[in-house]
Amino acid sequence: MDQHIERSAAPSTSPFLPSPMESRTWFWARCSLAAAVVVLVGLPLVVTGKIVWGEWEALREEEQRAVDTAVVGYPNIYPRVSKASKPDPWFRVEGDTIFVWSGWKQGEGHGWFRAHLGDFERREMSEPIGRDISQAIDYPMIENGGGPIWERIPGGAGVAGLALGGCSCAYPMTVLGKVLIVNDVIEERPYLIHLDPFHQSETPVSIFDARLEGHRITLGSSGLMFEGKPVLYDRGTESLWTDEGRGLVAFAGKYKGKELPLVTRVSAVAWDDWRDSHPGARLLIGSVDRKQGMPPE
Repeated sequence: MDQHIERSAAPSTSPFLPSPMESRTWFWARCSLAAAVVVLVGLPLVVTGKIVWGEWEALREEEQRAVDTAVVGYPNIYPRVSKASKPDPWFRVEGDTIFVWSGWKQGEGHGWFRAHLGDFERREMSEPIGRDISQAIDYPMIENGGGPIWERIPGGAGVAGLALGGCSCAYPMTVLGKVLIVNDVIEERPYLIHLDPFHQSETPVSIFDARLEGHRITLGSSGLMFEGKPVLYDRGTESLWTDEGRGLVAFAGKYKGKELPLVTRVSAVAWDDWRDSHPGARLLIGSVDRKQGMPPE
């Protein structure tokens, strides 16, 4: 019996299956479609996420501004505004005496600082705005280790923090920015705290020993600038003083040449940092009633 063996024919390609070239084209088409879906769906999510995050950051900033500008209520620190105009001339020389306008006071009229001819030149002095527009604090109001204002000060608010005579003290920069000068007494020793708003350094707050020839002197803001530096005046003699680096030095008046030595200079720190590290600190919160007059010297 003859055996008949047939060779099977090579399989033919089905007309319903794609060719390799068509498969690759189809694969990349599907990838493109998937990428388009991701873009169409994901891009709005990314954009929306950025918008939401931006709004969240804006809300946080707004909340922080609200905290930073919260009304703390420091008493009696605001400027004394005068509508008086300086006379013309505001600087004059009579004999060997220089007269520089110091301001106007109800019931007294115009006042004048007096200096000897040669103490300074007019070109060295700015035009005056009147003394005590920024009212120095002579009777500090204090909270020790807590109190209503202590609790209301924002944590990020700046304070000039330092140790004086073994006492941890804090002077809010907001208060110093209004009054410029604090005539303080700590452990029976007088100090003068002065903020120079024009001082271009990291330590704009200076502390001086306010004893001269065995007695205390207090100072106020003259409303003048001398060679670009704020001028202070003492209440007893109305001599004029500027910060010369080593201390406050009188350049005109009875105390000309006298000096109040520099104790230290400090920069601002965050209130919450100072409060946490000095929980019993002595905190300046403002001034007592200003009707008490000037402290005795």
